[in-house]
Amino acid sequence: MKIISVCLCAGLALLLPLGAQHDASKEGKKKNPAMGNPEAIAAGMKLYQGSCAACHGTTGQGGRGPNLRQRGAWHPLDDDALYRTIQKGVPSSDMPALNLPEAQLWQLAAFVRSLTAPAAEAQLSGDARAGEELFWGKGNCSNCHRLLGRGGMLGPDLSNIGATKPAEDIRESIVDPDADGFLRYKGVTAVLKSGQTIKGVARNRTNYSIQVQDAQGTLHLLSMTNVKQLTFSDHSPMPRDFATRFSKRELDNLLAFLAKQSVRPYEREDKEEKK
Repeated sequence: MKIISVCLCAGLALLLPLGAQHDASKEGKKKNPAMGNPEAIAAGMKLYQGSCAACHGTTGQGGRGPNLRQRGAWHPLDDDALYRTIQKGVPSSDMPALNLPEAQLWQLAAFVRSLTAPAAEAQLSGDARAGEELFWGKGNCSNCHRLLGRGGMLGPDLSNIGATKPAEDIRESIVDPDADGFLRYKGVTAVLKSGQTIKGVARNRTNYSIQVQDAQGTLHLLSMTNVKQLTFSDHSPMPRDFATRFSKRELDNLLAFLAKQSVRPYEREDKEEKK
């Protein structure tokens, strides 16, 4: 791969200043015709893998170039500004211009934009109904996670995850639960001086006390003066073998189901059917 290709997107951190150079007026600005089109986004992903992944990571997680899945400096750019930045590059940076046909540039821009779009807005290939069966059945996801008041309480409530997380972030949390550092859901075992042992996840901790939430959802406020031993897990409480326990199709189905979990239902499919 040529150096000019691997460095294609390394300057995306500078996109905001470049975007500011464009006319503030919306007149004459183009909208991305590939936005929301699953075939176009898939084509954009292939272009990304060949031109941008070496700097930004295969899933946009960052590397030599900035993380594209975080809403950083590039995100405020409109469709036209993002297109022109990819097309012309960023002056005085490692990001050169990209000589591709207009349709392919729009596809690449649509894929980059999709990295931060809520999963509920994505067109996913999985079977949501099969994913629902997996969630409540074989996957045992409901042992720790709740959906609209139903399920366990040890892990995050997923009732609105489709509206708050991009699809790729949800997938990563399934196959690599340690990826984000699991700071909010660190497993802990507290042995009290009385001999009682409490296991769960740490919620709040100070030098004087700690809150431990057990698998039933009960919060235990423990004074550190009563704690004999406190042991934190080196990993997220979530199993780390889903990538091998589930087939690719099962993971796609589970993702499709979780993407639909939103307290504000997305009605795109219904509206299209009415048309």
